[in-house]
Amino acid sequence: ARDAAGRGLKVLLAEQGDLASGTSSCSSKLVHGGLRYLEYFDFRLVKESLQERDVLLRSMPHICWPLRFVMPYDRELRYDSSSPLSRLSSVFMPWAGGKRPRWMLGLGLAMYDQMAGSRQLPGHRRLDLRSDAAGGPLQERFASAFEYSDCWVDDARLVVLCARDAQARGAAIRTRTKVVGARRAKGHWEIELDAGGAKEKVQAKALVNATGAWVNATQEEIGQENRHASNLRLVRGSHLVFKKLYEHDRCYILAGPDGRIVFIIPYENDYTLVGTTEVDQQQPEAEPCSDAETDYLLDFVSKYLRVQPAKKDLVWSYAGVRPLFGSGDDAAAAVTRDYSIKVATADGLPLANVYGGKITTFRRLAEEVMRRLQPHFPALGPARPGPAPPACPAATSPSTATSGRSSGWAPSTPTSTPPSPAG
Repeated sequence: ARDAAGRGLKVLLAEQGDLASGTSSCSSKLVHGGLRYLEYFDFRLVKESLQERDVLLRSMPHICWPLRFVMPYDRELRYDSSSPLSRLSSVFMPWAGGKRPRWMLGLGLAMYDQMAGSRQLPGHRRLDLRSDAAGGPLQERFASAFEYSDCWVDDARLVVLCARDAQARGAAIRTRTKVVGARRAKGHWEIELDAGGAKEKVQAKALVNATGAWVNATQEEIGQENRHASNLRLVRGSHLVFKKLYEHDRCYILAGPDGRIVFIIPYENDYTLVGTTEVDQQQPEAEPCSDAETDYLLDFVSKYLRVQPAKKDLVWSYAGVRPLFGSGDDAAAAVTRDYSIKVATADGLPLANVYGGKITTFRRLAEEVMRRLQPHFPALGPARPGPAPPACPAATSPSTATSGRSSGWAPSTPTSTPPSPAG
């Protein structure tokens, strides 16, 4: 909506719930290149993500800031068994038994730094955990580590700021408004909206289905053919929140025996965030974090930390559903985190369906959607929204809802209290 409005189009955004009420506020809160994706040789995605990380860090210091990540070295670290690097290692380094040698971790981090291009953030370095403060929370068997840079983002506020900026450029933002029907008429889309029982019809030259986990359900509800339904992979990612587990301000990136990665991140000053899991599910609505996921994360952390949190220490948990685009035969970790845009153009009226994507590359995704729609809008202007949404009066306010009400797209009285780590 922000990108389209910035190019001079008349835009209406319909959100069936509240802004960022789904996966957009249930991420790991990271803007990052995706170090793990190097194992899958997804170099384009890593480079693009690192470039976007630097853009967002430069232009959004009010909601995005740098973090240092500590990767404890463990001789038993293994590659994700589903990654191309793991398969190559088994052929060319069979004596390694799938384990990650220290030099290869260093090489991967050097590539990560090089692909970032800029020197906006400090590069990686080796740590002696016997003398560095990062070693304090870790078990004694970890004597060394690597440290590198990525970024944190307030994901929900990012969504709200984008909506505000879109509105400032002329877009209409309609929350608690669901698209319940759409058909191609003569020269336009005829779209039916339902706002809590109040029905309305609007017309449009193009329709963008950017509903995340609901991308298939939306196509079905509006009666549009979906040739890519089987490519949607819904994967739940759950996170746990504890009272602060350590005092310093760095994060940990931990690798398990199954090759998966779990982050431990300082959260909201007094808490620690642990996640995430990868569990397939059938419905777009996020199910609560399961006992099995909680046990998995607790067991994961117990292999690294001296002080091991238990279920009784859990303050809060949350889960979001990633709408991945790929084959159902692959392990969830192996499915790309890149986006895919499928455009149907019957009768010259485009329907752009957006699959996948991640918060780091949200600007690039929007630009690509507009590039794909440009043939249908010959007079479409160049991208003008700027690198990121500007700060707003709510940027330092404890209440995002107040900002929304002042913009006219939130109810005068909040209908619910947003979850918080304090419960």
